Amino acid sequence: MRTGGVDLLRLGLSEEKVEDYYRSVQIPEHIITALRHMLTRQFDDLHAASKAERHTLAVERDKLRDERRSLLHAHHAGAVPLDLLNEEQDRIARRLAFLDSRIDAGQIEYDQARAHLEDCLALAGDMHAIYMSIDDSLRRICNQAFFDRIKVYELDDGGDIVDADPGEPFDTLLDPSLHAAASTFEAKLRAGEDVKPADVAGLNIQSWVGPEGLEPPTSTV
Repeated sequence: MRTGGVDLLRLGLSEEKVEDYYRSVQIPEHIITALRHMLTRQFDDLHAASKAERHTLAVERDKLRDERRSLLHAHHAGAVPLDLLNEEQDRIARRLAFLDSRIDAGQIEYDQARAHLEDCLALAGDMHAIYMSIDDSLRRICNQAFFDRIKVYELDDGGDIVDADPGEPFDTLLDPSLHAAASTFEAKLRAGEDVKPADVAGLNIQSWVGPEGLEPPTSTV
């Protein structure tokens, strides 16, 4: 029976129990492999879905470049006055800068998200070893990196147990339901089935790549 909790991040209690807790939640290597395959597939699917949007932006960019050249020709032919030419060129330049940034950002966000995923998987698969390899001055930082809160609960028999609330994105990576989905995905993949990642409740790939995700917006500037 739990009789009350104390915040380990404030009091630094039961260090040995915390070490054991890190060992108990560290993700096994075969689950890390399955997660990597499933989540990478989801990132790739999201990236592929944004290609059509980036193509639309590229088509608009090409049309604006053609419009800019036509304006110059018209100005040289005396059909467009200088003040109108400058105004239109400024408008086109602003829109082109926006389109270039969004087209480039789609690939940059994807690369960054994939790298972030790989870093988090590596950490989640080596949590206990990391914790055991650092001294007390760094363990607080380690706790804060993995968890929003760690608590030690005192038991009636005089012992205690450790519980914790993982922080993002480890709250997702440490979720047993995600492990089960990844294991199923991996088994079907090994069986040669044409399988797509499971639709896991609570799994929000968009949160790994920022509020705009991998899909560039089409709003005007």
